[in-house]
Amino acid sequence: STFFARLVETALREVDRGIIEATQAMGATTRQIITKALLPEAKPGIIAAITVTAIALGGYTAMAGVVGAGGLGDLAIRYGYQRFQDDVMV
Repeated sequence: STFFARLVETALREVDRGIIEATQAMGATTRQIITKALLPEAKPGIIAAITVTAIALGGYTAMAGVVGAGGLGDLAIRYGYQRFQDDVMV
């Protein structure tokens, strides 16, 4: 999704420019710059982007269920809230 792509773009932009320049100075190709410098340096940011996206999608599906789309939100409302089962609602 666009949300995830923007988070990954931000992680890649935060890679120090000096690392990219050093890789270029060693004669690396564009593919090598991406695979050997950019991705390893941006890995923590990309993992954080995956985590944030997964949590956001879970929240969005739960909210959609509350308004009638079914899924997690519907389960939480019908079995947790309406039957006073706090463990199911959480």
